[in-house]
Amino acid sequence: MLEAMLVEAPELSFTPQCDPDPRLVRLVEFLARQAAREFYEQEVKKQGSRGS
Repeated sequence: MLEAMLVEAPELSFTPQCDPDPRLVRLVEFLARQAAREFYEQEVKKQGSRGS
């Protein structure tokens, strides 16, 4: 089983053939900011509970 995991396989990659849809880019940026905000809030809560 370990040997099967060590087999070198080509890495999949995505290469767009044209400019991405700007709406999709804005959506991805929005979701990334939202995820970062949520992660930061969780970290702040963790730090606050450790200090109490």
